[in-house]
Amino acid sequence: MTAFSNFLNQGSKFLTGAAGAVANRLSAAGLPAGGTFGRQQRTLQSNVGAPSATQDWAVKLTLPAPTYAELFGNSPLMDKQTLGIQNGMRWPVTPFINMSHSASYDTRAVLHNNYPYYAYQNSQVDQITISGSFPVNDQKSGLAWLGTLHFLRTVTKMYYGQGEGAGLNQGNPPPVCRLNGYGDFVYKNVPVIITNFNVELREQVDYIGVTMPTGGLASSTTPPTDPTGMASAEGSRQAQESSGSVNYVPTDSLIAVSCLPIYSRKKITNQFSLKAFANGDLANNGFI
Repeated sequence: MTAFSNFLNQGSKFLTGAAGAVANRLSAAGLPAGGTFGRQQRTLQSNVGAPSATQDWAVKLTLPAPTYAELFGNSPLMDKQTLGIQNGMRWPVTPFINMSHSASYDTRAVLHNNYPYYAYQNSQVDQITISGSFPVNDQKSGLAWLGTLHFLRTVTKMYYGQGEGAGLNQGNPPPVCRLNGYGDFVYKNVPVIITNFNVELREQVDYIGVTMPTGGLASSTTPPTDPTGMASAEGSRQAQESSGSVNYVPTDSLIAVSCLPIYSRKKITNQFSLKAFANGDLANNGFI
């Protein structure tokens, strides 16, 4: 036992001496112990804005509150707590965004001249493409996926058909959305129309069942019971699937949206000024 204690003491002395030697070498090289200057422990700030945060800089597509209430006010698919955002959709991870601005010039060919002349025509913000993964790992994120899909399907359709309130907007084109993300001087309330969206349902990912909080056959049908309860559980699951309250969503998918900035003639005439734009005064008005 004494020999074992001596062995441990010698090992401890060796480690202490080795640590001291390392510290001496770092000090001789002008480096602090541990190789890190100012070894204060600091809490890392998260770059992810919580859905309830007031400064959530994630990329979002939303509708003005009155338009959203008119379209989705009674929709169980668009629960704000589930979506983690009010009045639209939100990419849960950082998406890929492709944007471009262009100024068009018309070429004026001149005879016997080495250089053509260019006449300015117009400027425009080209199509914006937003593409990002949409992971799903539980009931809440699965409902958010379903709500996002339903939102995109809705805002790419015109006002058409019968029903309550249909006569007020019947014949109008799809609603104009608002694009927000990354701060006031990147995308702030940019009015956009969605021209295309694509949902990539991959084949080599798992699908999980998500239960929609709706009524229907699942709530009105009582499956047969048996002593073990297995048939009862299976009958309940089949009843829910047949009623549509259980949907299967991929644990990872790609959602891509193409949109175009759109401004009314009145807004351009009364609010736009290149000087004000250059000063950054029009960022809150959606001009990019």
